[in-house]
Amino acid sequence: MLIEDISCHKVYIADGPEDFVLDTWHGPPRLLVSSHDRRNPETSGGIFYFDIDTEKTGKMSRIGDPEKIATFKPHGMDIRRTGGQTLLYVIIHDPNANGQRCENAIIIYEVNKNDLRFVKLIEDADCLWSPNDLSVLPSGDIYVTNDLRGSLDMYLRRQSSEITYFDHISETWKKVAADIAFANGILAEADQVYVSATFDNQVMVFPRSDDGRLGAPEQIVQVKGPDNIMRYKNLLLITAHYDDLAFLSHSKDAEAHAPSIVFMIRPEMYTKDPVFVDTGKMISAASTAMVFNDKLYISQVFDPYIVVCDVPVFMKSF
Repeated sequence: MLIEDISCHKVYIADGPEDFVLDTWHGPPRLLVSSHDRRNPETSGGIFYFDIDTEKTGKMSRIGDPEKIATFKPHGMDIRRTGGQTLLYVIIHDPNANGQRCENAIIIYEVNKNDLRFVKLIEDADCLWSPNDLSVLPSGDIYVTNDLRGSLDMYLRRQSSEITYFDHISETWKKVAADIAFANGILAEADQVYVSATFDNQVMVFPRSDDGRLGAPEQIVQVKGPDNIMRYKNLLLITAHYDDLAFLSHSKDAEAHAPSIVFMIRPEMYTKDPVFVDTGKMISAASTAMVFNDKLYISQVFDPYIVVCDVPVFMKSF
């Protein structure tokens, strides 16, 4: 399939706008963006907003964070609407500022028009040992990918990743899948859970039981270096990193570009089609892609902006 020549432009947000979610409950639609400067990992990041209509951006105030949270280094996020309340679920790393990879948490905020108000802190050293992304079901149950324990797992591409599950009623965790090579993006639905395995170069789907357990995975498509997964109608959108060395170089130097690609996946047909491809000049190391109102929004791991594009015409037929 030929990719259309679509119009795109950049919008500055903040360093490392790796993940975002859509908030349509507090006025005009906006993205809430998880941002952290990963080239300077000792610094704190934040949650930013991007007004879709005006393209105005700014930092969301956080109210009521526990004093024990010494640094705020957000990663994967999800959002849930329940009983008139909007809840934002955010993975944070190194909350105690000890520089320990194994220290992580999930913070739940109530989303308001101008701020985020602390609701709950979830910690578990056994099941949040290296959380990358999370997905929250309408019930409040949570699925999390844990990617790798250290550099050897990355260099040797070990199948050391796990998926864990949080039951919001009993407030207990359990491991529900293992032996994955860098479990990355995750999308949980009523009867299935999609997961991208970056080092296994595939997107998988697990059957899901009512008790949260997952069955044996099935490969949907092969993709080199898949990242975050978003639903679009009956399709999936996924970003991918096609050049490991370029990604590594870009992580150290903003001028060293890394290719970005966004795929449209048809799960029931086991097919994928590219909808955006870039050498890295427009955007490097793309991490999340979403379609809303005929616009394609793409975030990235390191540089301080997102890209907004017209949706390719062929996607509108789905």
